[in-house]
Amino acid sequence: MSKLLKWTAALLMGGVVLSGAVLPLEAAAIDPADSLLVDEADLLTDAQETELSEEIVEMAGYIDMNILVFVSGHYESEGWTQMYCEELCEEYFGLEEDSVVLYMDLSGHDDPSYSPYDFFYTRNLARFYYTDDAYGGSNRVQEIFGYLNPYLPRCEEDVYGAIGEFLDQLEWYYDLGPDYDYYYYVPDLEQYVTLSSDNVQEYSDSAPKSWGLAILIGIVGSLIITLIVFLSIKSHYRFKSAPSSLQYLNFEGAKFGPPSDVFIRKYQTRRKIERSSSSSGGGGGHSGTSSGGGGGGNHR
Repeated sequence: MSKLLKWTAALLMGGVVLSGAVLPLEAAAIDPADSLLVDEADLLTDAQETELSEEIVEMAGYIDMNILVFVSGHYESEGWTQMYCEELCEEYFGLEEDSVVLYMDLSGHDDPSYSPYDFFYTRNLARFYYTDDAYGGSNRVQEIFGYLNPYLPRCEEDVYGAIGEFLDQLEWYYDLGPDYDYYYYVPDLEQYVTLSSDNVQEYSDSAPKSWGLAILIGIVGSLIITLIVFLSIKSHYRFKSAPSSLQYLNFEGAKFGPPSDVFIRKYQTRRKIERSSSSSGGGGGHSGTSSGGGGGGNHR
């Protein structure tokens, strides 16, 4: 009996692995006190830094995620900034916890010709609350930058105000809730990560099916077919030839005169078909780190 139970358990486990079953991803618990502000560019007063640091710790406890705000005095490239954000996240929090990192590029704050590049890095569950443009859903990262940019005009940056606004936006989107239409891909694991209705991250070998899009396509297809059938029926009855007057004659005893080529009535309908052409263009991109971190950058 014992061998039979072991054999059955092994068979069931093998079936789970072969079927590519969805398995949950659980992030490690965070300590809000680990969240912090690093003013490398030295643009904040001691009082401002102390106040913002306390607000960051408080917000980290509220959203249950690590928060690092890094005011930088160094910049090399966009790719370097993205990778550096992941290195900062790993250094301060590790890669298993739910975390966000705001990298503020103030290295050229006194140079009006310089185009700063800020980056908002998200990891694990944070990716569903502060979504990027990776695969689906909204792009909340860029929306947040839209609120930060007015605080950061060239050579007149209000770093204190921008960080305060950033914390407000973290709270706002956390209260709004995660975007369940969003998912992301982890190249290192070759897995797609989605969020369940009870806010548990799950991964699988295949991309999630977009049922909403499929339903929308089905509805549009049905409407098109209905419209075609309607126009076909309408066209048939509208252009059907008028009945001949001969149908109303009694041919018994009828006498016909010499044949003549006379039409009782004739209708001809013409319709001009207007044609229009339009073109659209545009594009966008998303690039993230290979280990599953996300987010997006913003040039000012």
